Amino acid sequence: MATEVPMFQHNIKQANQLLRSAVPLMAKLDIPPTPYNYGIWYEYASNRNPQFNQVVDRALRRFGGLPAFVSQELFNEFLLPEEFHHAHRQEPALRELTTTLETDTKNISIELDSFNRNLRASKAALTNAKEATQIEQIALLLEQGAFKASQAVDTFSSALQSAQEELATLRSELLDAKKNTELDSMTLLANEKGFERSLFSMIPYAEDDLTLLLIDIDNLGLVNKEYGNKAGTSLIRYIAKLLHALLPDNGFIARLKGGRFAMLLSETELSVASQLAESIRNKVSIQKIRYKNTKVLFRQVTVSVGVATLFGDESPNELVQRSLHYLMYAKRSGKNQIAHHE
Repeated sequence: MATEVPMFQHNIKQANQLLRSAVPLMAKLDIPPTPYNYGIWYEYASNRNPQFNQVVDRALRRFGGLPAFVSQELFNEFLLPEEFHHAHRQEPALRELTTTLETDTKNISIELDSFNRNLRASKAALTNAKEATQIEQIALLLEQGAFKASQAVDTFSSALQSAQEELATLRSELLDAKKNTELDSMTLLANEKGFERSLFSMIPYAEDDLTLLLIDIDNLGLVNKEYGNKAGTSLIRYIAKLLHALLPDNGFIARLKGGRFAMLLSETELSVASQLAESIRNKVSIQKIRYKNTKVLFRQVTVSVGVATLFGDESPNELVQRSLHYLMYAKRSGKNQIAHHE
């Protein structure tokens, strides 16, 4: 991933040449002249990141163009530093910190300038000093000036230490904020945004071996009605932990909404994914789940699963819709079932 916006890495002459190459490409492919697209096609024309160009080419074949959400995703993933995505949240704190450091720097500069002037004056005075009292007075003034300068240095050192600690905290918050935007607070799995990012990042590299499982807890509404919403929440968390434990090494899992989960499996054909889906269905159905607040044993908990494997140049949305279609088919067929393309 780039560490800075690539356009700034070229001189003006190079930038103009690349833009002259990028604009005709955009016109030929009917690419809207948005800031995201200018950045993408500038980078594409530079041809210095083969991986980026391959992803763009794959997206063009799959979508017949670059939809706005794809352009934004490509721009964010390849052309912006990771820290930029959430930096605006830190702007007020950083501005205040900068102002404080600027004031502290001016203060110590004033004190040190004053001390330097005293040193020069004292040096000149010593040349003409004849009496012991004069020398004593000069030494006293130097001592006082040195003490004030030392205090200023100590204050500035303390300010720098505090600034360093605050910057470390801000950076930690920045990283946490980035994670939290794609984190489901209930289950600590990825949320729907995290799922979308993972899906769009995996599809350009998939070769008919990316499989999506949509897993939905059956009769969750009845659980909420019979045992209460808190019990339903506890059940969602329990199933989330179970699914995470069953997730293969090449898998990714997210909670979408309610009791629905998405499991992405890379390099996994339909037959293998269907076996996993059946294993998940069976594993859930045999659980003896007790609501910890009341110690009441839930009636049998089951899930329905829709399974779909990527076809050719199928779009992400088409893959999700097919998996959803099979999930609804499993629900209509009596629940506690899996469904997929035969």
